[in-house]
Amino acid sequence: MSKWGLAKQTVAALGEQAKDHGADTAGMLEALISIALGALAAEKDTDYVKNFVEYEVSSLNVQHIDVQRLT
Repeated sequence: MSKWGLAKQTVAALGEQAKDHGADTAGMLEALISIALGALAAEKDTDYVKNFVEYEVSSLNVQHIDVQRLT
């Protein structure tokens, strides 16, 4: 399984488990994003994280295209 496939499975599982933890799916995703950004910042420098977030936010404007980075 690719890292992208595993990430999609993880997100789906969080959504399914949200109510078990007193949250909704959006709340679980917000927590995941927040924790993941902190973990990424611990691995890479701040500029890398900011550029990554800007790239991902700008890709929200592109509809129905699943872009996978070669990282």
